[in-house]
Amino acid sequence: MIYVIVVSLFVIGALVYITNMAKAEIKRLEDIIVTKEVELLEEVAKARKDSKFRSSAANWGKTIEHFVPFMTKFPIPPEDVVFLGMPIDYVGFTDTGSKTKCAVHFLEVKSGSAFLSDKQKNIKRAIQEGRIKFHEITVDHNRAEVRDE
Repeated sequence: MIYVIVVSLFVIGALVYITNMAKAEIKRLEDIIVTKEVELLEEVAKARKDSKFRSSAANWGKTIEHFVPFMTKFPIPPEDVVFLGMPIDYVGFTDTGSKTKCAVHFLEVKSGSAFLSDKQKNIKRAIQEGRIKFHEITVDHNRAEVRDE
């Protein structure tokens, strides 16, 4: 009988110890969760602030690029450029009355720390390597015909 009581007390003691250890582990994990939640909220707030800043910078860039042809040092007269917006901002034409000096210009406007996109880099490379094509398309009623000579 004493043996059963001693074993029972030992088992009860072990269960109390295990329960206390489990409670301590649960408390530790709850503290980690609270800390991670606070860190997450701070990161979300920082990301939102950064997103608003980047959005306003992008909007500023899209707005200002319409006025760039009227700024000093723009290489082509404003009346000789056409705004495209994407993927390149402007196409300009100079000396269109001359058979030998006529030139086509591709202009991309960037502000701040903006840089060329991969698509824009590919277009720049195609221009630099002379991979430029001109297509003349004639339209008759509802039919279009490409005349590449």
